[in-house]
Amino acid sequence: MTKQSNKSTPLATAANAAAPGLLQQVGMAGTAAVITVTFIHPIDVIKTRIQISPEYGALGMPGTFKRIAANEGITALWKGVNAAWLRESSYTSLRLGLYEPCKVAFGCTTPETTTFIKKFAAGSAAGAIGSLAGNPFDVLK
Repeated sequence: MTKQSNKSTPLATAANAAAPGLLQQVGMAGTAAVITVTFIHPIDVIKTRIQISPEYGALGMPGTFKRIAANEGITALWKGVNAAWLRESSYTSLRLGLYEPCKVAFGCTTPETTTFIKKFAAGSAAGAIGSLAGNPFDVLK
């Protein structure tokens, strides 16, 4: 019988794992955003109903939830989720997925060359590109 070591070895580390490519970064960001908006969208529907209708405004969040579920069915809380998915899969996937490539493009390759201004510019550029792509879907939403 051999004695096993109690040391655990990580499956992947920064030293031996390949960095994700551009498409993988954008895809991971978009997937996370779509999953998130799927769970958050019902709250957004309730909030919108409260904002545009004095009737729902008087009911508050719980009352609006009950009214929508009773009158229109629980699936009504996901009305318009397709537009929200399109917005998130374009805007958020680009905004988050392009941040690292933009940092490299702005010269943030080592800790010595990375400054706040460069990271700010990279974030602004990624956000601007995401906004350009996501704005039409934001209007639909």
